[in-house]
Amino acid sequence: MEWLFLLLPVAMAYGWFMGRNSVKQNDHNAQQELSIKYSTGLNYLFSNQQDKAIDYLLEALKVEDDSVEAHFAMANLFRRRGELDRALKVHEHLVQQKHLPNSAQQQAVFELGKDFLSAGLYDRAENMFNQLLKSKEYGLKSLTYLMQIFQSTKDWERGIELKKAIVKTKDKKLMHNLANFYCELATIALKKDEFIAVIELLENALVQDPNSCRANWLMAQIYENHQQYVEACKCYQDIYTQDKEFFPDVIDKMHHCYKELGEEEAFFKFIRQVYEETGSSSALISYLTHIEQTNSLSKAKEFILLALKRRPTIRGFKHFVKMQMTEAEQASTTENLDVIKQLISEYLKLKHRYSCRTCGFNSSTHYWSCPSCHDWEQLKPVRGLEGE
Repeated sequence: MEWLFLLLPVAMAYGWFMGRNSVKQNDHNAQQELSIKYSTGLNYLFSNQQDKAIDYLLEALKVEDDSVEAHFAMANLFRRRGELDRALKVHEHLVQQKHLPNSAQQQAVFELGKDFLSAGLYDRAENMFNQLLKSKEYGLKSLTYLMQIFQSTKDWERGIELKKAIVKTKDKKLMHNLANFYCELATIALKKDEFIAVIELLENALVQDPNSCRANWLMAQIYENHQQYVEACKCYQDIYTQDKEFFPDVIDKMHHCYKELGEEEAFFKFIRQVYEETGSSSALISYLTHIEQTNSLSKAKEFILLALKRRPTIRGFKHFVKMQMTEAEQASTTENLDVIKQLISEYLKLKHRYSCRTCGFNSSTHYWSCPSCHDWEQLKPVRGLEGE
């Protein structure tokens, strides 16, 4: 069955080729030669000598304008089967055919680049894609693959060198990726405490993608490290505007900055708005602290009970149990509640905190680049009963 599927596109092309040429009497000798090579290729295929079979079939199927698709079909079949060495052989054969139309030549170079990339031969893949940067049909796709290569090799500077070409495309995803390359360099500079370099890199990131919450997250860190809390608070507010799903992860840091400024009242007013707009468990728990401090524990319990009825979450229920323990008088009651709290805590530890919005990858740790699909800034806190 394997060689049958392998043979389908080749057989179709061969049948067409023979049919077209059968009307031409003066090509009789060429047909005989072709038939011999084709039969030899089949014999090798039946004998499970596929590499030799490919060589003969490639020679039999001479590349012409109207038979080139048969070659691409055969190579793509190899690649889907994971036989990259054979796909490479076919695509390299096509690249060497200088008489092909420009579109077919570009397609051959592009497919060969994909073969090299799949094989992990990044330098060769990069060379292929670089040849196509000015192509109308393959320029954008080649840029995307080049950025993928530089992301895999962590060569952020090389990726940024493509800035001019990326900006010209106006492709939002490429601009977003470019912004994250700047953020990667900013992270390196942040570890060295190079304040000015970090700010410049992050400003560049926000120019490429104004909605990059990662850039503002890093910007807030550098401001906070230098006790510039007003600027840090502004960055955290921008994160809420940019990405409401990610915002729960910065609530505690934002609270610290407002506390240092002596403006906790303004913080809790903002967090109340966040809770009303998003129903976030983290925002709810943070705001309950304010109610308890300014009013009473009973008022805070009333608030959380109404919140849990409206939108139940396990994290919210865990906090409610904690509040019950604070008010409990009998030791036995407190002990029972503590057991419940521990059970909930253990249950939550088993659940993933983050989920990728692109591919669904789940993780207990946050990554800016998804380990599964490699998309940037797509891991967000899980929402629903077991999350926010």
